[in-house]
Amino acid sequence: KGSYTMKKTISGLLALILLLSVCAGCGNADQTPDQADDPGQTQENIYASLLDVDPGEAALETGGNQIPMELYLYWLTYSCSSLEYQLNMFKSYYDMYGDLLNEDGTAKWSESLEGTPLNQLAKEQAESNALSYAILENVAAAHNISLTDEDKSAMETDLNSYIEQLGGEEAYAQNLKEMGISQESFERVSATSYLYQHLIELAQDPSSSLYQAPSDNDAYVDHILLATKNTETNEPLSDEEIQAKKTLAGELLAQLQAAEDLETLFTQLAEEHGEDPGRAAEAGYLINPETNFVQEFLDAAFTLKPGEISGIVESDYGYHILLRKELTENQLATVAESHLADYLDQQMAEAMDGVVRSEKLDSIDAGTFFTEYRAAIEAMHPADDATDGGADSVTPGSTDGTAE
Repeated sequence: KGSYTMKKTISGLLALILLLSVCAGCGNADQTPDQADDPGQTQENIYASLLDVDPGEAALETGGNQIPMELYLYWLTYSCSSLEYQLNMFKSYYDMYGDLLNEDGTAKWSESLEGTPLNQLAKEQAESNALSYAILENVAAAHNISLTDEDKSAMETDLNSYIEQLGGEEAYAQNLKEMGISQESFERVSATSYLYQHLIELAQDPSSSLYQAPSDNDAYVDHILLATKNTETNEPLSDEEIQAKKTLAGELLAQLQAAEDLETLFTQLAEEHGEDPGRAAEAGYLINPETNFVQEFLDAAFTLKPGEISGIVESDYGYHILLRKELTENQLATVAESHLADYLDQQMAEAMDGVVRSEKLDSIDAGTFFTEYRAAIEAMHPADDATDGGADSVTPGSTDGTAE
């Protein structure tokens, strides 16, 4: 089975919108005033101390929208951390990619994954992350979307909650310092989620140029599955059991074809006889031709119109009877968001040729930078290192993928 396909750029963006809290565990709530500066005060940027860069200078620019070096480098630390974490996960669970890791779990940045050096992979992901934000901001501006007073109030509430979670203003200031970003950049990233929600609202408004009506390829399909394999062991049933399932499928289909209230009876029979636990969530699936379902299911689904049932459809899972339904309001919203994702992906692709990149990006070795960044973070917490080896001090460079 599978889920409704979301495009990679926007799904990645949605995951990243809240990532500025990834460092929530690296600030020490018990700091003294001389260990952290006031959030409004200028303080030395950790990236400036590692590289010959001005944190505020443009690293990337698209459509006149500049991404400061500090945000690019934040995403670079995140990309390095994420890549290292994923390699460790694959090694632990699947015994894969161990040759790309040192004994301590750190990445061998000069090694290659599927032909691309880890250094390059991290930089490519960092650029993609940073540009995703800028493209979304550009699209929002083109559609006259800006933060409302309600948005600003909600952002302030969220920020106050975040500061409280960290342990106060001093811990928050230290948190920003360790992330390497200014208050302005923090607020800029936080604002993106609100801009995105307004874009979703436009994508659902038929009067908006962002609106795209659902097509025949956006389908809500329920089904009755009579499994021909043991659902726990995946072993085939006996020939007698399989024949009994086929006979039952024919009987259920005959009842449905004679039904006065097809959808009500279908739901009843699916609950009584259906053997697909996945359908229980929404009494069916929202699919498109790219959804990861068996081809027999997809082929049958897209021959139906809303309100129609299929014949008996045989797949490796067993015997199916499909009912195509009208899209619900929630599903219409999901379809609109998927169409918006397509549009943002298109805008991203079209913008790539015009991206202006700082020459300084070429000279950054991601692995060296990340190693030095992590060492600098660890140096900020000597007490943690002395007591527990720094295990509770989580930075974007951690390999356990967690935050306190």
